[in-house]
Amino acid sequence: MRKILVDTNFLLMQYEYGIDLPGELMRIINGPFVLLVASGTFNEVKILAKRAGKKAMAARFILSNIDKIKEKFGVETIPSEGAVDDWIIKYARNNEVTVATNDLRLRARLRGIKVPVIGMKSKAKLEFI
Repeated sequence: MRKILVDTNFLLMQYEYGIDLPGELMRIINGPFVLLVASGTFNEVKILAKRAGKKAMAARFILSNIDKIKEKFGVETIPSEGAVDDWIIKYARNNEVTVATNDLRLRARLRGIKVPVIGMKSKAKLEFI
């Protein structure tokens, strides 16, 4: 089973761009997978949800729909410490995971250590980057 470690902006994309993240992941993974979410990512989403604006609305959407996502797909929360992006790099280096992110700097760092990355290729599609 493939493990997909998602970051905050990846979770927010489904609201911001109307992407069917579960459907797109099923299309490109073409097999069983589990979503891994760092506790720091959930903390970032909760903080964003308390603010105003489009990202805040996206964060509230995620929080209100996370149970549906958990029902449809396996979602595991992994305890994390420190800056989330740095933690993702460290975790990906030490574990066999694919990272799903739309953060260009994080993508570049991950590619530098040869970690598979999934990101938004167009405004409606996900692809391996």
